[in-house]
Amino acid sequence: MQAVIDSLVSVVTGLFSLGEADLITIGINMIMGLSMFLPMTVGQLSFGQAGFMSIGAHMAVVLTLGAGVIGFLVGVPVLRLRGLLLALVTFAFAQVVEVFFLNFQPTGAAEGIRGIFPYTNLWYVYGFLVLLVLFLARLRRSRMGRAFDAVKLDETAAEAMGIDVTRAKLTAFAAGAFVAGVGGGLYAHHAVFIQYDNFDFKRGVDIAMYMVLGGMDTLYGPLLGAFVITYLSTALQFLADWRWEVWGTIVILVMIFRPQGILGRDTLSFRRWRRPSPVAQP
Repeated sequence: MQAVIDSLVSVVTGLFSLGEADLITIGINMIMGLSMFLPMTVGQLSFGQAGFMSIGAHMAVVLTLGAGVIGFLVGVPVLRLRGLLLALVTFAFAQVVEVFFLNFQPTGAAEGIRGIFPYTNLWYVYGFLVLLVLFLARLRRSRMGRAFDAVKLDETAAEAMGIDVTRAKLTAFAAGAFVAGVGGGLYAHHAVFIQYDNFDFKRGVDIAMYMVLGGMDTLYGPLLGAFVITYLSTALQFLADWRWEVWGTIVILVMIFRPQGILGRDTLSFRRWRRPSPVAQP
């Protein structure tokens, strides 16, 4: 019993002993969570972020912008798709990218790329993360951000109001791909070795879970989800083979009691928690 108590205490105290490598991993995962949040601002559920991350990682030495360009090219033919169909198409794209790098000899094929220079550090990761959060916060209050919200709620009504739905969806999709590519580049220069299966289906599901668990309707949801998932996946290792059962139970409970995620649209709103002033009686 004492061993269990000590292990649970270590889960909490471990927050104060996170090393630089742990913080970098958390930061990169936060960036990936926001890369999936961008397409969701127009109601597009993309499981292709792992593929864009893979492209960014493999092209990091040349040009990370390539992931954004490819995201634009992929976004054009899938603009008419929504919901499950879009998720399936982007999932298929991620599988194509994985198999491509498995057989692409210039990037080492199945052996991967070794000896990548470790450029990534805390300043690069969190510097980009801060700029990204500021950009998205500004975007949500801009004309384009309001157009994104309108497209997410009802494409037909948004188009009737004069919003260019195609432009909005393509912009969000390409921006999300670019951010995922940057995350892949940072990951490559942090891990110093990348292989095709570093960006497999499980990676795509993990990125989706950052947003689903943290909250899909708020900018800070993917940040919280990425932190919780990344930290608990390490902190629960004392449970050995049972840690995935415990983790799965946590996710199920959150989905039952908080289907919108831990953070909802009004969770951090000051007005929601402020007590209404009493009405004076005549």
